[in-house]
Amino acid sequence: MNTISHILLSMLLVLVAYLVVQNQQLRAELGVISTTQNNAAGILAETLTPLATKIDAINTVTSKIGKETDDAFNQKLTALQKRLDLYKLIGTLNQANQLRAEGKGAEAAEKLVSTKKPIWQAGETFAAHKTKLQGLMGTLDKLSAAWKSGDTSTAPDAVRKTLEAVLGELNNEQK
Repeated sequence: MNTISHILLSMLLVLVAYLVVQNQQLRAELGVISTTQNNAAGILAETLTPLATKIDAINTVTSKIGKETDDAFNQKLTALQKRLDLYKLIGTLNQANQLRAEGKGAEAAEKLVSTKKPIWQAGETFAAHKTKLQGLMGTLDKLSAAWKSGDTSTAPDAVRKTLEAVLGELNNEQK
């Protein structure tokens, strides 16, 4: 029995020695792998840092361009809306003229007076035409006073022609 235990102990000792050698080899390989990974991570960091900086710069530029484009679009949209408002004012003038022609002077005068504020605001919006547009206030006051007093003989043609002239000039400026 002594021999068997001696053989078993010898085999166990060989097995332990083998496992120790294998453990040392695995540790060495893991050390190499860890070093390689650390080197690769360093290289990636060196490579990606400039790229991240460039991407940030590109995002900044594209955001600025997008904002400028949005602002320009909104300005054009606002200008178009203001022109549309001028066309609507011509429609309101036509309604007032229709009421005047039907002999409804008071209603026509109210409709005419309702155009004063939008015409004034259009003068503020279209600064190049401010004098023309805001200069219509006296004409509108005279017409509305005459219509209220029953004198419906005068049509708002001068006002309509001025608005149409301004719209024509605005359309020519846009081209």
